[in-house]
Amino acid sequence: MRLSRVHILTITCLVAAADTGAQTDAKRQCLTDTSRAAIAACTSIIESDPHDDGAFVNRGIAYRRIGDIERAIKDYDEAIRLNPRAADAFNNRGNAFRVREELDRAMRDYDEALRLNPRYAHAYNNRGIVFLEMGQVDRAIEDFNKAIAEDPSYANALRNLGLAYFLGGYLP
Repeated sequence: MRLSRVHILTITCLVAAADTGAQTDAKRQCLTDTSRAAIAACTSIIESDPHDDGAFVNRGIAYRRIGDIERAIKDYDEAIRLNPRAADAFNNRGNAFRVREELDRAMRDYDEALRLNPRYAHAYNNRGIVFLEMGQVDRAIEDFNKAIAEDPSYANALRNLGLAYFLGGYLP
């Protein structure tokens, strides 16, 4: 069963970056806000510390949320260049590729995020969404279960698991 992108995207939520205990207002806004103000805050951090891979990831998230996918991908690329072990950068770049309907590239990034961090619940959930979009319901169910095993309170993964069971015909 192959689902339309609109259907899948309307029933899934994008992953938000975690707040890492920012010390300044700009840092706090860069890490927690998802608006254009966050872009400005992250840019000011990047200008003062061009090696802050987290600021690039968070600015990429803000760009993605306002629909500027190209800038988001450039920021994730830079974060990965600065820190090739940044699983969150791969996961979020995968989200951007998924928006562009480049599912193979998204899948490669989720796989890399999980190679770097095998307990990354968000990457399992996101990869499960791609499996759903590709019509691979059983593989999606496996990934949603892994996400829930890592974070039993992860509501998006729980919801997506229910959707996958429904779409797979496992529920009445």
